[in-house]
Amino acid sequence: MIAVASPPELTEGQSTRLTVTIQNIHSVPIVPLAMTLYVRPDPTEYFVVRKVLGEAEYYKPIQATEIRHHQTLEPPRIEADHIRDANQWRHVPDSRFLHPRILLPDQTLSETFQFQAYQSYRRLLYCDLYYLPLGGPRARGRLFRRTKPQEVRPDAERYTEVFTQIDEANLEDPNPQPENYILYRPRRPNDAPPRLLTRQIPLNVRARTFTYAQAARRARFGARTQAYFAPADAWVFEYADDGTWFVTPVATTRLNGHYANLIADIEARQANSVTLTAPRKPDDKLLQLLEKKGYADPNSKARTAEATIPADQLLPILEQAESLGYTIEGNTWQPADAEPEPPQPRTPPAPANPPASP
Repeated sequence: MIAVASPPELTEGQSTRLTVTIQNIHSVPIVPLAMTLYVRPDPTEYFVVRKVLGEAEYYKPIQATEIRHHQTLEPPRIEADHIRDANQWRHVPDSRFLHPRILLPDQTLSETFQFQAYQSYRRLLYCDLYYLPLGGPRARGRLFRRTKPQEVRPDAERYTEVFTQIDEANLEDPNPQPENYILYRPRRPNDAPPRLLTRQIPLNVRARTFTYAQAARRARFGARTQAYFAPADAWVFEYADDGTWFVTPVATTRLNGHYANLIADIEARQANSVTLTAPRKPDDKLLQLLEKKGYADPNSKARTAEATIPADQLLPILEQAESLGYTIEGNTWQPADAEPEPPQPRTPPAPANPPASP
């Protein structure tokens, strides 16, 4: 029911894309609810808690101004009123009525995840799929199909969607779209629970010369994020209270800022450089350094300063930026002691008809 496509061999720390495909092997339609790709905890490894690499949800609650469930009608139906208020539709989600992703027998659904691979993933990488078969004794009568309206006028101020109960086992729609269906979740303890399918994901990961395990022994325990930064041949460990550590085969660099997101963005894009921007200031020492190194244009007069730094020079620039009293967050820089600008007071709008002068 689950097939996986991954590279034949990876080097630990390498960014990879893994595609998981679901195929409905049942004789009745199924509703995939959620898929999670995760690393199981292992007390003998650095990862001692479950680490989620990617998640996907295949349903969303219906949003409407008011929802009515007429269970006593024949056939039962759900009515969703949509009302426009101040040119905006008043939408309130209701988690009992879901737009489902429906897979007919033999249909497939694929999800692609991107992450950095570690050697421990060879035996700890798993995938969970929660799904609900339609047509069983406790799941029958929960699927509704939209019967009206066929279309809504652009100038309509209100309209009512009507979903009528159908027999899930005899679903004739060859390509059911989520917005055209409602999956009803009743409030009863004996409701049919979703099924869980768990599969170990095979992944062939080869260790580097300077392994992640060696780097982890040099770093402090308790990092909230780990990554490999290929341009600097460094393992990166970010801590909530201790900045970012860059561990290389020859040295460990400890910085005060938190740079894991910046590193992850470079690795995900496999970029050779990173571009930083900041408001231009005449006494900006970091900008002067970047201009001196040729990463920024010294002749530019634009209000926004821009610097393009080669990825393999990012670590030295981060060190020099902190020594000058600057911090780099996201794709910009600012003095480390800079205070956030206070919010500007809102100016009340002028009256449409100002009073006449006395």
